[in-house]
Amino acid sequence: MDEYRVNLGYQLDRTKDEARVDGEVAQLAALVISANHRLTHPDDPMLWFATQRAFARCGAISFEVAAKQREGGPARVTMAETPRAWLDQLARSGTKRVLLGFERQDEEMVPGETIPDRVAAGFAGGGSLWTMTTETDDGRALGWRSAWKAAYPGARDGRIWAVRYTATASDPQPAGRDLDAAATELRHALAEMSEFAWSHDAKEANLRFTAALALLEGAPDPRPFPHSPGAADTLSDEARRLLHAAQRGWMFDDMGQWGPLKVDEPTWRDHARRSEALYDAVTAAVVAAANSSAPARPITSR
Repeated sequence: MDEYRVNLGYQLDRTKDEARVDGEVAQLAALVISANHRLTHPDDPMLWFATQRAFARCGAISFEVAAKQREGGPARVTMAETPRAWLDQLARSGTKRVLLGFERQDEEMVPGETIPDRVAAGFAGGGSLWTMTTETDDGRALGWRSAWKAAYPGARDGRIWAVRYTATASDPQPAGRDLDAAATELRHALAEMSEFAWSHDAKEANLRFTAALALLEGAPDPRPFPHSPGAADTLSDEARRLLHAAQRGWMFDDMGQWGPLKVDEPTWRDHARRSEALYDAVTAAVVAAANSSAPARPITSR
């Protein structure tokens, strides 16, 4: 088959000007980890909480619960108008743990053509569904999903986003893979993508993947950037390395680092296969790292 030029640096139509893993997913993970830390360390003032990077682009973050009504649609009752107030409410409500959940969609956006979540992640509101679930020990659970709106486009401090989390009744959330399994899968997927990038002279992409591998192994970051205190600092060393490596390896909505590559169709399919494996590994790693912060469910006897 004749070769054709595939530009892996395509720019997708996004309303977010930051990678999703540095926006919606990062904020969900930060809330999950922060909430579990608050529940297990109630005396820690968590001075880093309000200023962590996951909130840096948001002018407002609120939380509401959807309640059933006899007539009309569900009523939404405001639970908290700030993340700090939300943590306080969780501590008073009997919540015992908070878990991060992930569900693929792989939508048919064009008739007869399914768009994988790893590609749809570059579109506003596209990609997989991410949820955080708050649970009590007696089996009650609420599932929280976020809605992002560019409510403050002229904000001089860059806090352009208003985020609203809405909770509905839910089943308890599975914890996902354990840290060892998630790390093994991520290590393999990153190595596969690094090999592809190296063999096609995609230097920037390869640097990204090798940096992620270094972070996963606990080696010094070869491409360090300023790091302010945040929720990840409360994790175990193993979980923190896994989370940082997953964040560095996420390139699904910032493909410019690949540049234009001249590849034939079999090579393009090979890239898609490896990218799909990386997407599964990165998302599983984020879930595993965040959920490692949650207290275990009590063992009940029958």
